[in-house]
Amino acid sequence: MQVRRFRATLEYDGTEYYGFQRQAKHRTVQAEVEAAIGRVCNVDRVVVSCAGRTDSGVHARGQVIAFNAEWRHCLSDLLRAINAHLPSDASVVALDYAEDGFDPRRAARWRRYEYNIYNAPVRSPLYARMSWRVWPELDLDAMQVGSDFLIGEHDFACFGRAPEKGGHTIRTVREAKWRAEGLFLNFTVEANAYLYHMVRSIVGALRLVGTGRWNADMMNEVLKSKDRGRCVVLAPPQGLVLTEVKY
Repeated sequence: MQVRRFRATLEYDGTEYYGFQRQAKHRTVQAEVEAAIGRVCNVDRVVVSCAGRTDSGVHARGQVIAFNAEWRHCLSDLLRAINAHLPSDASVVALDYAEDGFDPRRAARWRRYEYNIYNAPVRSPLYARMSWRVWPELDLDAMQVGSDFLIGEHDFACFGRAPEKGGHTIRTVREAKWRAEGLFLNFTVEANAYLYHMVRSIVGALRLVGTGRWNADMMNEVLKSKDRGRCVVLAPPQGLVLTEVKY
């Protein structure tokens, strides 16, 4: 039976996971998915690669993964079988064949994240797992002005570090927009790649703009400084969702 390369879109609630990447002593998304595929395909070892290694507590609606497996039945049967062995907080929502050697991280051109702020005076137990409650009311217009400075190719060293040791910190952002939906403020950002903690650092800084502690021009000043010490406040992970990977 032929070994094939598969590409899947994965959705998960990251609350109970110690990030995507496999860890020796912690529950991770990668470990759960590899175990599920291994049981379905009756093999001891499956290696799953991903488009983005989400942090502990971060969610995904459009994570892309790839793996090799032997499977004699149709794709829909494989999708159902994998989901039957996954825990309730993770699900394969789409599955297809991929070219041999397809690497979801290296092949990705753009990655899209959303961050949700619950801008309300009283906490909501229903939304606590998927948003950051912030009060007092934030100035959305000022936050958008601050976000506009992020557009284009910049050295984002002030907002994070390179995932690989010695890697560069230059990234290209082509969208950074806020919108209000009731009590929620939603930030959408799309970039070719991200630094470690980059989105959460950006949201943490923009919250300072929204509260008036920073004026919007401070985002440009901090960005140009390339100084990580200027922007160390991280928005909590539960508000962050990897929504789409574009190829």
